[in-house]
Amino acid sequence: MKTFKLVGLKIDEPPTREKEIPLLDGLVINKEDGENSWLIEALIPKEFLAYFEEHKETNAKLRVFVTISKPSNAPAQIAAIVNTITILDGSISILLIGRLLTSRPLHNPEDLLQSLMEQGLTGNSLMEAFKANIQQRKEMTKL
Repeated sequence: MKTFKLVGLKIDEPPTREKEIPLLDGLVINKEDGENSWLIEALIPKEFLAYFEEHKETNAKLRVFVTISKPSNAPAQIAAIVNTITILDGSISILLIGRLLTSRPLHNPEDLLQSLMEQGLTGNSLMEAFKANIQQRKEMTKL
């Protein structure tokens, strides 16, 4: 298994756009079981309790986008369900279980470059982030 720091979490909300979930903390675990199984634990504000309870009750499959390690990384796309909700003081812990979706890339290189530039990256920083994202995508497709 490999564990990564969760730095971004979005949930696809058709027909609108992606719903960004603010993180207090989190981690992502690649189970490396040959089935592309991943675990996502997110510590989030308590205001999202009803939202996640509804998805847990219906056992709805969610398309989530997780960004690991650093915000400039390209998000991984995972089909997941809400497995566990733990209520804490002032926050909740959500455990999602799912499978990595590798059928199509999240962005084309131009979209990636635009996104990195919008984050204020330029020069060598831009080049390094772009190379790291491309390498991460290659590694994700091997999973």
